[in-house]
Amino acid sequence: MERWRPGIRVEGASDDGTDGPPAGLPLPVLPQFPGMRGFAELDAVIGRLGFRHAADLLRGPAVEAGTSVFATLPKAATDDGFRILDGLWFPARGRAWTRVDLSHIRETAERWRTSSDPRAGTAAALMDTMETVVRDDPMGPRRIVLWQVCRALKDRAGGPTAGAAEALGVHSADAAPLASAVTAGFPGRGPARDAAESVNEVWPGERLREALRIADLLPSHPTDHGLANFLARLNERADAVDRLMAEARRLGTLGELRAATVSWLAAVRRASDDDEAMAGLLGAATLLADASHSPDTASPSDATVRVSVAQRAVTLAWSAARLPRDTARLGGPVSYRVLRFVDGAPEQAVEVPRPEGSLSVLDVGAPIGRRVRYAVLPLRRGQLAGVPRVTGVVLLVPDVEDVRAVAVPDGVRLEWRAHPAAAGFRAVRSTARRVVPEQPTDGVPVDGLLVPAGPRGFVDRPLGPGTYLYEVSCGYPAVPDLPGDGGELVWSPGLRVAATSVEWPSPVEDMTVRRLDDGTVTVDWRPPARGNGRLVEWPGLPMAPGDDVSGTPAARSAAGDGPVSVVPEVRSRVRMTAVSVLGDRAVAGASVLVERPGAVEDLTALRTAPGTAEVRFRWPEPAVLVLVVWEQEGRRRERRVARSRYLAERRVEIPLTGRPCRIEVSAVPRPDAVSIPAVPSTTSLPHVPEPPPQPPLGSRALALLSFPWTPWNSGGAPRGRPWWARWRPGSGG
Repeated sequence: MERWRPGIRVEGASDDGTDGPPAGLPLPVLPQFPGMRGFAELDAVIGRLGFRHAADLLRGPAVEAGTSVFATLPKAATDDGFRILDGLWFPARGRAWTRVDLSHIRETAERWRTSSDPRAGTAAALMDTMETVVRDDPMGPRRIVLWQVCRALKDRAGGPTAGAAEALGVHSADAAPLASAVTAGFPGRGPARDAAESVNEVWPGERLREALRIADLLPSHPTDHGLANFLARLNERADAVDRLMAEARRLGTLGELRAATVSWLAAVRRASDDDEAMAGLLGAATLLADASHSPDTASPSDATVRVSVAQRAVTLAWSAARLPRDTARLGGPVSYRVLRFVDGAPEQAVEVPRPEGSLSVLDVGAPIGRRVRYAVLPLRRGQLAGVPRVTGVVLLVPDVEDVRAVAVPDGVRLEWRAHPAAAGFRAVRSTARRVVPEQPTDGVPVDGLLVPAGPRGFVDRPLGPGTYLYEVSCGYPAVPDLPGDGGELVWSPGLRVAATSVEWPSPVEDMTVRRLDDGTVTVDWRPPARGNGRLVEWPGLPMAPGDDVSGTPAARSAAGDGPVSVVPEVRSRVRMTAVSVLGDRAVAGASVLVERPGAVEDLTALRTAPGTAEVRFRWPEPAVLVLVVWEQEGRRRERRVARSRYLAERRVEIPLTGRPCRIEVSAVPRPDAVSIPAVPSTTSLPHVPEPPPQPPLGSRALALLSFPWTPWNSGGAPRGRPWWARWRPGSGG
């Protein structure tokens, strides 16, 4: 039997004459994963340095010219490629070979450190990484180089060939078998290769489920003994976690809460990304916490988490955990992770952001109207180091904020700011029986009287003078976390607010208005039952009788006794409102609108075409309508024109015949106002004679009739206008 040795080329060729190993020899076994944590980063740095693969790094820097007495002597043509199939070998002096082992890596690292190559510093650092690899696995460097070379051969455009392998630095004796093996079974670009290069980043570690997900993309029956051992250890860990979870469930059904919690904790430590294990641990810790919080069970002071609910946030505070001794091996300080989950659904747990090093957390994202719990998990170096501490049920239902009580006529108004999620509001009124400064106001409910309230508050009237106590609560839709919650409202604890109702003046209800012939309007009113009445000119929008107008300039004006005469200016409108005043409070009463539109000015009429006339004028402010009336041949017709339309068109067109016509335009008074009328404006249009008979078509008389102002010898086209277009009122035509 022939024995293969490094540096000795195998004689013969394959039977079919193709590039490959001799007939009857098996293809070399290729690695099925790099088998190194941090391979992606190492591979990227090697590429940035300009190396084809790790063999260029492990070969070391090139020998500089003049450093050897034999450097200038001629050398025989030799193959300087590295051997890779039965280990990683580099050619040495003569026909010897040097294997890449720990001593070779140390020597090469020293050569890089003393080299003048600009890449030397980074290359020496990479050699330190290679030293770690070879200490863990003597064949580790060969596995990395072989993986990179196989990947390059597989991805080249022409496919794997012996020539391509030799171009990558592989010895000619190994090039053909290597190319054949790559063609036969090395994975191409895709999920399988990505999984092979990334699985070591996850495992060994605590992310067991992520490692299993990636391992599903790898060969299930690997030919690579390194991958086979890797998958065996991974599956062994998965089986151990499954056994721990099964044991935890069994203990839970037996009521052994503490033992079940310990089993769940052991499962989570071995698989930190196992959602089922974490949910089981939180569920067991919840039952254990509820049992320890019962009045009959003594609880250590450091086992509880203090919870406070303030309006729209939940605050948690806890003491440092006393951890088991077996976690001391992890080393490092203790940190904490806070989870929030719906009561009864630990699988929905989410992490609450927390300041680093703090023993408290403020949760501003707690859901409204849901029963939730919080779990504080102690960690050491990112690994769970003890049983989580779980709180009782926390229900966040904030009350209203920024409550303000204001006295209004015959009652009080409460204003507030509510949470947007609030769907119901409830206010219960009580009669105050003790009012002490800086002390709560106590009250007795009046038959459980509910006051209708809304998102912004309510107005409660009528009320007699006195102090009242209101308890305001917000209702939030209950999420069906537990049976019986659907369709109900969860109410907030309630906020107690005191409000004082005071005596207000009565509004003026009756008002008498008389218009005199001289253009004066006299307004009189009946005095109110409470307070003093006065008539004021109201500048803004009209107020409803009984509206609060305290503090307005109109309410502070001088009181008017008896009837008041109003003479508005021409082209103006004024609203007179009766205001009742009592102390510093005032309410609006009845009101009247008095207007005095101006006369229609600059009225003109013009016939624009046979049967049509155009009327123009200056609008009589502040009227909103005008009435256009025209009389012709004993017949009267009229049209109402709106202010907006006239200002847009600037004219009014009316149908007329050629007979004489009288036109009258006047302002239309508002139906809700007392108007001082102005004298209507009039104008007239005279009779228009009938046109003379039409001369024969094409005659000179027709041309002279149509264009009387254009001489025939003007040298241009005849110009002129028909006689009815030239006629204007008063022109005598």
